[in-house]
Amino acid sequence: MAFIKLILFSLLLLGISKIQAQKHPVFYAGFEGYRHTDFENNSFGKFSVGSQIYQIKFFAPEIGFDYGGGSLSERTVFGDNFNIQDPRKGLLRQRFTYSVLTFNPKLKFGEEDAYITFSPKYHIGRLKGEAAYLEYRGDNNRYIGVKESEEAKFNTSFWSFAIGFEGLQITAKYWFALSLHYTLVDANEVWNTMEFSAEDAFMQSASTSTIGLGFRFYYNPFASKND
Repeated sequence: MAFIKLILFSLLLLGISKIQAQKHPVFYAGFEGYRHTDFENNSFGKFSVGSQIYQIKFFAPEIGFDYGGGSLSERTVFGDNFNIQDPRKGLLRQRFTYSVLTFNPKLKFGEEDAYITFSPKYHIGRLKGEAAYLEYRGDNNRYIGVKESEEAKFNTSFWSFAIGFEGLQITAKYWFALSLHYTLVDANEVWNTMEFSAEDAFMQSASTSTIGLGFRFYYNPFASKND
């Protein structure tokens, strides 16, 4: 019986070795840009680095680190003593950043140099929000100095989903990927805790869940004819 189990185990290992497309880690670096009209220049983005750990058939899990964020469009604050000649009282600025570890059970369908990919990626880490209330001085017609500032940090976790094309190959060691992303990151939780003494300087809320485009560069330092 033990001999039969040993034979079956050997056949299983042989089968896995034949279907395994990648035996060593593959490393990547990339950038994602997201379009959103609430943000300055209508966009925010993030950088990512990590590794595709292995690939067996269509299963190619990845782990990585993402750093991203953006700034809301600046908002003019109007004072209580509103007048046509000098209506402004101050300027409100808000921004957020996040640094997260990522776990992605990526699925790849297709040939070696032309894969369609689906990535349900889970993120866990820290979210940081910053806000500043700048005072306006009419005599020099500009905003000077930060009258008040707020900062908040929270633990965060969220999902993102991507569909892409991977396999724009330069050599066996280098290739690129393009993808369409939908992120569920929510920055409102950091701004919801902030407030300024001026009643009209209230925090803006913005849904940061939105669609974006991603570009990645992959590098396989272990590439060989047997890998």
